[in-house]
Amino acid sequence: MPAPLVTPQLTQQSPIKLHTMRSYYAPELRPLEFQYTKVAGTLVGEEFVLDRTGAGCHVVFDGMECPLRKLHFHAPGEHRIDGMVSELELHLVHEILEYPDAYPSAYLVVGVMLESKTDKTGQAQPLAPWLRGHFDARAVARGPRGDRQEYEVDPSVYLPEDRAYFRYEGSLTTGDTEEVVTWTVLRDFRTIEGPAPLQLDPESSRLVQPLMRRYVLRSFALIA
Repeated sequence: MPAPLVTPQLTQQSPIKLHTMRSYYAPELRPLEFQYTKVAGTLVGEEFVLDRTGAGCHVVFDGMECPLRKLHFHAPGEHRIDGMVSELELHLVHEILEYPDAYPSAYLVVGVMLESKTDKTGQAQPLAPWLRGHFDARAVARGPRGDRQEYEVDPSVYLPEDRAYFRYEGSLTTGDTEEVVTWTVLRDFRTIEGPAPLQLDPESSRLVQPLMRRYVLRSFALIA
């Protein structure tokens, strides 16, 4: 009799709750080296997908140059940092070129917690038109393609001054949620300007997943 088919349990799902006091300080974690410049891409809904021509942007992670492929936004945020959820969360999705031969993850995703600075008296907008207004005001438009719009964007404007981070192994939070992601979630929030109040849609953000038997590392020590 053939052995029964066993479906492996998913044990490294994202997002998760990040707790400073329940994470482990790892002084060997290197700072993330963001080599970001203004790049061209296309805004489609909640994603800004970069063109793959030219040198593009990248981040140096564990000695590897990981090119930035897209910016993906969620409102409200997905990760929780010490019990706090952000109004908006940006995922900077980088490809790890050494996967799978020399590194077990296909993507390095940098999570950034964002808060919007805007006139709160206006009518709230869903995320997709809100992003269109945000990019129209603060990026260089190159031309529309129907419901798509091309821009030149400098992704470094979304980074906080302090780049201390949490790190753990997890998954994509959309699509098939494949467990091929190394997550680095920046500790500090960043404020950005928006065209109107942001309408939050909890249905568009994935629920927090169990930590299971994982450890969360952090690049920063606690202040005595």
